[in-house]
Amino acid sequence: MRVEAGHPDAGHPLLRAAGQVLTTMGAEVIIHTQDDNLVRSRRPGDPGDAPFIVAAAGLPNLLHELVHVLQAGRLADDHGLDYGQIPYDLRRTEHRRILWDELACCVISCAYLEPAAEASWFAEQVGIQGVFYGHDEDPAAFLAAVDSAVAKHGAELETVLVGAYAAVEAALTAAGAAALAKPRARLDFAQLWARLRAAPTAPSGPTSSPAQ
Repeated sequence: MRVEAGHPDAGHPLLRAAGQVLTTMGAEVIIHTQDDNLVRSRRPGDPGDAPFIVAAAGLPNLLHELVHVLQAGRLADDHGLDYGQIPYDLRRTEHRRILWDELACCVISCAYLEPAAEASWFAEQVGIQGVFYGHDEDPAAFLAAVDSAVAKHGAELETVLVGAYAAVEAALTAAGAAALAKPRARLDFAQLWARLRAAPTAPSGPTSSPAQ
């Protein structure tokens, strides 16, 4: 694991624990202050010798990537998503699952952060998702589409969220970080979403790099 000198999250024990999980799975973890947040196969010139690179701009982004990797059960370029199918269609079960996985990443990464970071980080993550569902120019339409999908298929999201919470806790425990394995609070989607929807303006884009 390589952490940029002077990075503000460098001393956070959860950063090291999450990095250890990914390192054990075969990643070279890079924490930096640039814009890239990604999982991809090794390329010539990459540091280390692990088969995959996981790059994140800090602890919140790394937690988001960790949840994605555990949902997939493996390291894969862009978490195995087929971006050629964009815009994803929420009428299709397999495309809704992509949304549920993403929302679980949003919720769970917030659950391991301090309360003061919760609302802004959730809004930032959600704010960049519309492009994947054909709403890159209309954030309000994306939020409305999520409202509709959750109203019709909310049980699917809850199942994904429960499984993701369990996977993160188990992975951190197995990495020797049992003291950090439980989230600060077991947040649910509904409370975070209600606060987001009640905000004066809808999220329109990231304040830092997307975490997909």
